[in-house]
Amino acid sequence: MNDVAPTHGFVQSLARAPLLLYQLGWASVLDWLPLLALTTRDCDTGAPRHTALEFRRHGSKLYLVCGLGEATDWYQDIEAEPGVTIQQGAKLYAARAVRVDDPAEALRALYAFSRNSWLYESLFARMSSANAADLNTLTEVAAEFTVVRIEPSDDELELPPVPLFSQPARQLATVAALLLLLRLLLIALRAFFGGGNRR
Repeated sequence: MNDVAPTHGFVQSLARAPLLLYQLGWASVLDWLPLLALTTRDCDTGAPRHTALEFRRHGSKLYLVCGLGEATDWYQDIEAEPGVTIQQGAKLYAARAVRVDDPAEALRALYAFSRNSWLYESLFARMSSANAADLNTLTEVAAEFTVVRIEPSDDELELPPVPLFSQPARQLATVAALLLLLRLLLIALRAFFGGGNRR
């Protein structure tokens, strides 16, 4: 049985989950996570493309790593048009996205990803010719990665942010989330106060 397609579908759904929070109007939930919503102009259709991505910050600049290198859809979009819209938690602003050509800057960005997560060490090793992704090996293979720098700009927003669901849909989702939290709280209280000890 081939489980590649279901796994790929699950990964895609998981990657789009932060966009759902933006659509529900819950962007502030993401303020404490290094996640952003990037809006680019689809280089084939001209329509806005919304992508949820993890970033690392250095000063006022944000850095992204293209999972599929230059074949990444949103990377092809910014090659054609570098003006983008960024939603970072509750913040919304225009920016320019450009490829990092300086190896030292690319290495700094890659190291910022890998030092905070063992997952990235494994992922970067798979994405490159390195057997492991530590500081020494990243120095040798940094040129194999496509790293993008996001710089805020003073331009007007040309691309729309992630669209919100309708007001009724957002209200229904809020009520459902509150009911779920209440249910989880009741389960936790029962477990804490020995409600599970009944015979």
